[in-house]
Amino acid sequence: MPNHISIKLWKRSCGLPRWFLYESIPSDALEYSASITSNGPIKLLPVEVLGEIFSWTLGDWGTMTDEGSSLNLEPLTISHVCGHWRAVSLSMPMLWATIWIDRPRAAHIPMVKLWIERSRNCPLSINLRQTDPKSCLTFPTSTEHDFTDEIFGLLIPQLHRWQTIDFVFKTDTQQSLLSIPQDEAVALEHVALHIDSWDTTGAESLQSALYSRPSVRSVRLSPASSRRDVAWTQLTHLDADPECTLETCLGILAACPTLSSAKFTCSAQPDWTHTPFTHPNQCLTLPSLVDLTIKASRVDLSPFFTRLTLPALRSLALEYCHVPRAMMDHQALHALLERSSCGLEVFSLHETARMRDDQRPIAFLRSPHMASVVDLELKVDMTDEIVKFLTLGGEGDPQLTNLTALALSDCRGDHISNEFLFGLLSSRSPSTSPAFLRSVELQLRLTGHTFPVDTYRDQLELRVELLNCFCGS
Repeated sequence: MPNHISIKLWKRSCGLPRWFLYESIPSDALEYSASITSNGPIKLLPVEVLGEIFSWTLGDWGTMTDEGSSLNLEPLTISHVCGHWRAVSLSMPMLWATIWIDRPRAAHIPMVKLWIERSRNCPLSINLRQTDPKSCLTFPTSTEHDFTDEIFGLLIPQLHRWQTIDFVFKTDTQQSLLSIPQDEAVALEHVALHIDSWDTTGAESLQSALYSRPSVRSVRLSPASSRRDVAWTQLTHLDADPECTLETCLGILAACPTLSSAKFTCSAQPDWTHTPFTHPNQCLTLPSLVDLTIKASRVDLSPFFTRLTLPALRSLALEYCHVPRAMMDHQALHALLERSSCGLEVFSLHETARMRDDQRPIAFLRSPHMASVVDLELKVDMTDEIVKFLTLGGEGDPQLTNLTALALSDCRGDHISNEFLFGLLSSRSPSTSPAFLRSVELQLRLTGHTFPVDTYRDQLELRVELLNCFCGS
């Protein structure tokens, strides 16, 4: 059974075609696909295996706040390849249970009707995003607001099937949503609402109807989200987009004792000041928190780390913007890991500001409690010193000996030596390391401006982008 890291990397490597970006599927493509599925080995696959393959074609669409999107038509594409595939896809209601609506328009109306019909009684995952009028690339049409209401006219009768919803509204209050019954969303587990453009009355009405449902375990909050309507004590997943002080973050964590995943944006000058939390006066223990992501702007995270004990922590992502000078947050993090006795497996460090200090990333990694990390991502001012630190067999004790996945991105720094980078990859190859690298992603500038792709292609899953350089093989 693949773990979550291998699944993530597998999905990342699959460039599944989205045929329905065109007006119609080319007839020769359909004939070729039909001949393969009718006569080839794939015809012999058990229906259960074929269905599992179909489910993977849905991919990972991310959240509705991500840039760029298109109609989610993979199930329809599959059902038009051949009669056998059509029969299998129509027998899988879960394949049709995700409804993706980007910039509501007339084409979405029949699509939503079809997906509702074919998903039968399955729980629904509904994603809808309106056009941002501030965008320089796209502008809302005069009918988008009306199409949104028409779409919800189809979806609200299915309210009892709503399981996850992700709504990004960029226009005035949708009247169709103000009449949602308080007690019919019985299956709702995840709620993400972006309703900053709504009037206060409409926003509070919708949040009260959705956030407070007893079944809700996961929420994503925007600056307009109300603290009052969230059932904090029952949450297991929290994505808080509003900027909060460290004390507010600790207060939120204290209010959510069962969290397993949390994401915060920390700042010295928060925007979410209208929702204060009472912060704990002593160290806070969260026994179930496995995944923690912190975005920090002009704030030292040391006081935050000092007040936490996280025995179940497995994944930690830190993203710094405008880093204060002379921070000792890496020492506080090491103390947290020691105090928690956790087995950290995934660590990510991003620094958008140019630090000119290669010892800072190294200081985060130079700890015996980082030895359990198998997936490492660094997006910093990359230097040869950092590359040499990650190389096995160098001077001093070996570091991070269990790495199997590595992603290195250069924030905006200087070129990396070809010799040192190739030495890093060679030291973690199957022939030299028991726990060798299985996947590598590189976005770097190299002094030689080339990378010998063929040398490593058979040894690991490799993605290389030479910034402002030419990639040779």
